[in-house]
Amino acid sequence: MPIIRVTHPAGAMTRAQKDALAPMLVDAVMRQEIDPVTPEARWVTGVAFNEVAAGDWYVAGQRADDHPIWLVESIVYGGFFNQARRDAAQLEIGRAFATVFRDGSEYMVGEERVSPAMLMQVYSVIVEVPEGSWGVAGRTISALEIGRFIGNAPGGSRDRELHANIARVKLLRAS
Repeated sequence: MPIIRVTHPAGAMTRAQKDALAPMLVDAVMRQEIDPVTPEARWVTGVAFNEVAAGDWYVAGQRADDHPIWLVESIVYGGFFNQARRDAAQLEIGRAFATVFRDGSEYMVGEERVSPAMLMQVYSVIVEVPEGSWGVAGRTISALEIGRFIGNAPGGSRDRELHANIARVKLLRAS
């Protein structure tokens, strides 16, 4: 049930680009909760595009209209993610932007080529909501309940992984 928020410079995206990017972002993040991604999983995953007006971008404390940062926040239920899943989501988020904004530009980071160059301005953050903190319809729901709703098969590999992740997180949580 991720919520994905893309904050970007005003006018930097066309409606067609948003329409192309949104389903790619849904699959990029949701695939880490369930694979293959089910219609139910897509149905509960929201994407919001938030524009920031010209003059409101600051980098290093200075106005930076010519060098804006795009912020992608993927708010997810933490029980579904381990480091391998976070890494996979980040890779797929980058691929989604590269697909939509491919323009032939590139940026070199040491020996590594980044293309399109604007990917150097796309900051992606995965925000993990702890077990017991996600609510729907006025009540708290667990990652296990979400897993069942989106189609994780009981006893399947993702279900077992989810149980293991939740057990590890519960050991670290005080309440």
